[in-house]
Amino acid sequence: MYEKGIQTRNHLYEISKKCFYEHGYEKTKIKDIVTTADTPIGLFTYYFKTKDKIVHEIYLDYYQQIGKCLNALTIDGFENPILHHAALSYIYFDLILNNENNRRFYYEILRKASNYRVAGDFIRNTYLGYIKEYNLVVSEREFDNLLFIDFGGRREYFLNYFEKPLNDSIDELIFLLNGILPRLLGIDQHAVTTLLYKGIQIAKTIDCRQIKFLYK
Repeated sequence: MYEKGIQTRNHLYEISKKCFYEHGYEKTKIKDIVTTADTPIGLFTYYFKTKDKIVHEIYLDYYQQIGKCLNALTIDGFENPILHHAALSYIYFDLILNNENNRRFYYEILRKASNYRVAGDFIRNTYLGYIKEYNLVVSEREFDNLLFIDFGGRREYFLNYFEKPLNDSIDELIFLLNGILPRLLGIDQHAVTTLLYKGIQIAKTIDCRQIKFLYK
């Protein structure tokens, strides 16, 4: 892709995040994005095809931002995937749920479909790390089914979280959600609880101001 093309694509991407942040997913139309970006609609469809393609990229970029921040740390035992994922998840949800505009966007996407459809491909690798770390024997079909159960449970939980609403803290949320798959895989629960607690405490020490979900 030529430099000008990269600049145009990046411009559309950043404007999309700005529009999503200010107006939400549902009220933001492709025509709103291209009007704000002052670019032809054909360039949007050329680079992104659909609005949902940008959503997938936003989630992936956000996940990678947090991962990059965590990977720069030198903490003994931090290579454990449950520990690492707990710290990542705490930052992930803390930045989303404690910002009204981020919350709205996250809820609208979740209401539209399971987050498995926008985040499943990169979370999958994280969960494969659980299996490798604990030398578990799980068939590919069983693993896929466990992912569907995990993401389905998360979706129902968050629909309740937003619509009731629930008053669960981020700590409680991580202990619940990040404990689902280890329980399904039969990993020792005392070990899992210890790792989740340690991961949360690590996350609370990290300066996350450079990490953004939507508008920068």
